[in-house]
Amino acid sequence: MRVVAPALFGVGGVCLILLAALGAPSFWYVPCFYSLPVVAGVWAWRPRVGAALSVGPLISIAVLLHYLSGVWLAIVFVGFLTALVCVGIAAKESGSIAIPLALSLGFVCASFLADRVFTNKIIIRSYQVNVSLDGSAPWGTVGPEWDDAIKPTVLYRRVKDGYCYIAFKSEELRDRLAHEHRTTVSMQINIMKDFGNERGYNVRSVDGVLLADGPKVVKDVERFGGHILDQGIIATSSTDTCW
Repeated sequence: MRVVAPALFGVGGVCLILLAALGAPSFWYVPCFYSLPVVAGVWAWRPRVGAALSVGPLISIAVLLHYLSGVWLAIVFVGFLTALVCVGIAAKESGSIAIPLALSLGFVCASFLADRVFTNKIIIRSYQVNVSLDGSAPWGTVGPEWDDAIKPTVLYRRVKDGYCYIAFKSEELRDRLAHEHRTTVSMQINIMKDFGNERGYNVRSVDGVLLADGPKVVKDVERFGGHILDQGIIATSSTDTCW
């Protein structure tokens, strides 16, 4: 156990950290995964204590299985079952594990609480934006067109140094805006924050049509956007600058 378990938790922890770098479902998985290499060192020192400290991170892995599929699901599931076997064997050793078990459960609870309190905070901002149904805009033609030659529906607004815009490919949205014959419409933006820092944004609604409820996509509409300076230069679009 002093060889197999440390190797399993160490290597498995590094793999899960790399997997989380590609995109974890929620923040609380990240500290749990980073704790696994540390737990691996405790396994090499005292397997029974290492087993108790493993309970919290293993809970996060059990929940993670719900989001995996294919090869990753098979790999993580086999590793998870092997880890449970190691914990079961180490638990048979004599000695108290109440304190390390409480620490492990407290750690995963604290991670989960921090995730719910400080991450994925949604701020909704509303704007009146100009409408272009043929892909044209004050700075020129917005493109490229899609493969089926459909011109984008462009929503844009003036900012101090140029224009910010979002172009959509949606016949439903285009027909709705064309029917109303309006030059401006309301648009809502979801601003997503983690620990007070803006992580990104998406379009919540256009003219009352809900496209995204926070990070959850309601209508999957192809779109792209950007920030054009008055000189016609494409700038790096940011939430602070545009929305």
